[in-house]
Amino acid sequence: MNNILSNLIIRSLAGAVFVSLIIGAIFWHPLAVFALFFVFNALALFEFSRMFAQKGYPIQSASIIFMGSIIYIIIGLFANGIVDAKVFLLIIPLIFVMFIASLYKISSKPFEELGIKILSILYISIPFGLFNIIENMGSIESGQNEPLFLMAFFLIVWSSDTFAYLSGMTFGKHKLFERISPKKSWEGSIGGTIITLIIAWVFGYYTQIFDPWTWVALALVTVVTAIYGDLIESQLKRSMGVKDSGSIMPGHGGILDRFDAAIFSIPFYVFLLYLLA
Repeated sequence: MNNILSNLIIRSLAGAVFVSLIIGAIFWHPLAVFALFFVFNALALFEFSRMFAQKGYPIQSASIIFMGSIIYIIIGLFANGIVDAKVFLLIIPLIFVMFIASLYKISSKPFEELGIKILSILYISIPFGLFNIIENMGSIESGQNEPLFLMAFFLIVWSSDTFAYLSGMTFGKHKLFERISPKKSWEGSIGGTIITLIIAWVFGYYTQIFDPWTWVALALVTVVTAIYGDLIESQLKRSMGVKDSGSIMPGHGGILDRFDAAIFSIPFYVFLLYLLA
């Protein structure tokens, strides 16, 4: 009993620190978001490469972190108005440089390794870079960023996850995707979605950035894609034979475990916000 209580306290404290860091950065300054998510991106890339290395792929974490960090920096600098959109053209030759570099490394699976490296950019670094795009939205029209856009995104993702867990614990009977994630249920997902949509409506009503029903639509797409993001990371971990992507957060696992839903749903959120802008 004491052990369970101790683990619960540690898990709660780790979660509180994690949430406080993100909220604090969002409302402090866009460059704080840039710096914080730079670290998150590097840690997630390390966890990602380590999972494949443990599975037998001779992946060098340093090369993945280096390339992924460059891609992240390019997106972050553009988002903060430090460079213009032409910098994105640099991404294409950078990716092809990886093909050239593979010629100088002796490997029995060169294209599998290339695929893993490119996947790390698409799956991790680009989504982490997009958090900077959202943090800086509003700066063109008003000369200032609107931190509530990014805050709303995390509010939606965190609410969905929390209330899906609580609903699943209370009502869960029918498995959502048993082959990939045996603990998730339809009841949990539906309950979490409904409560999150209500929260989104209230958020829209009081902030008046968009009308409440627009926020409901945004939340619905974000919640659905976040559920798929969670399942996809579960599939990745299952294929790699690991329970957690890492152990940096006591009781929570790794950075990828905490951002699995967010990094998958953020591209959809960005796309919808630009449609509404």
